[in-house]
Amino acid sequence: MKPLPIRTSLTVVYTVALAVVLTVLSFGYHTTLVSQLDADATDSLESRARGLHAFLQFTDGSPALVYNRSDPEEAAFIAEATRYFQVYDGSGRLLVQSPGLEALGLNYTPEEVAEFRQQPGLRDVRTDRGRLRLSSTVISPSPNEHYLVQVGELLDRMDGTLASFDRLVAWRILAGLLAAALVGRWLAGRALMPLSRLAERMQAIGITNLHARVAVRGAHDELDQVAEAFNRALERVEASVGEMRQFSAALAHELRTPLAILRGEAELSLRPSSSADQLRQTLAGQIDEFDRLTRLINQILTLARADAGEIRLANEPVDLAALASSVAEQLEPVAAARGLALTGEGAGPVMVRGDAGWLQRLLLILLDNAIKFTPDGGRIAMTVSRASGLAQVTVADTGIGVPADALPHLFERFYRADSARSRQTEGAGLGLALAHWIAERHQATISVTSAPGEGSTFTIRLPAVPLPMNAS
Repeated sequence: MKPLPIRTSLTVVYTVALAVVLTVLSFGYHTTLVSQLDADATDSLESRARGLHAFLQFTDGSPALVYNRSDPEEAAFIAEATRYFQVYDGSGRLLVQSPGLEALGLNYTPEEVAEFRQQPGLRDVRTDRGRLRLSSTVISPSPNEHYLVQVGELLDRMDGTLASFDRLVAWRILAGLLAAALVGRWLAGRALMPLSRLAERMQAIGITNLHARVAVRGAHDELDQVAEAFNRALERVEASVGEMRQFSAALAHELRTPLAILRGEAELSLRPSSSADQLRQTLAGQIDEFDRLTRLINQILTLARADAGEIRLANEPVDLAALASSVAEQLEPVAAARGLALTGEGAGPVMVRGDAGWLQRLLLILLDNAIKFTPDGGRIAMTVSRASGLAQVTVADTGIGVPADALPHLFERFYRADSARSRQTEGAGLGLALAHWIAERHQATISVTSAPGEGSTFTIRLPAVPLPMNAS
């Protein structure tokens, strides 16, 4: 089922709610009016019946009304009270019946009369002219005489009044609901107008003006919450698009150079004067460039899988000190070949939880980065320690350092400080981005302090776990 527009939904809900309220109120008014009219009719009938009994006398079994006919009030009362009036004797024989009851055809059998005598009181009877309410009373002038006296009142006026009231209320409710629906739709439109303007401003923001933001009214209501949420989402989109643009530009730059070299070497190898040695050198250079492109592509694929959440990390106890010592031993020959002094220090086991393979890769990236940017004769020191429930790894070098304006961008993809961007230094600026991702996945923080010509210090802090009971 297709959902209704918000404006229509609000109008329908408002109208239905109002209809329910009005229906309940109308039913209450109807019930109250019925009760009041019924009570009034009952009181009037009982009053007439009691008053009529005072004027009723029985002589030799014949009923007669004795009253002062010259008194207008008594005459009027008798005329009104006897409009629907009849008397039965003890055997059920009809003694007196008013023309009104005779016209209605109310002639009861002795059995029915006996039933009235056994259950006197009020009873409603259906007639051709509507409901008739009868008051049945047993009068005993002497111990052996019993008469059933019935006084009635036709309730057609009361029923007509109720019917007119119901019709009036029904029409008023329908007219009120129609007016309420129109007003409600107008009010809903007015209420949703700020949301429509907000939607128009949102639609005006595209890929070319992601820096724009939706204005917040300052009312601190739901619309402001929507605007603030949209602005926050837009900030994330702008940052992501900026990273994609930077990524695309950096990737094109990184691919352009090796492709140009490969093309140039291929053109040189096609010259007729090229010797076998020259061809071998050309092919060896091309293989180096292919290896460089392969490493670049592998790094890009790794980061893409990381962004997609396809990489699952283990969560096992890892001795970070032992892992750092192993990584330092692996890279010590590489550092020695560059004339660098690589040392590793640690005070006993330092346990953390994580993926040993990825933590090893994190340390390899930091040490490889230090080796690349430390001149011959420099020093690199890796230290593992534990303090205040945190495991800490520092990698300090005496390298060329990083300018202060480059530090905030150091972990961005394809970013390399100007002083480090040279063909003599391998890498595409993806290593530190991958290191930052590994640190985040281990609930760790990675920071750097550096100054040009003074070296750099990378610091990793991650939650430590208690040492096993048998650990020394």
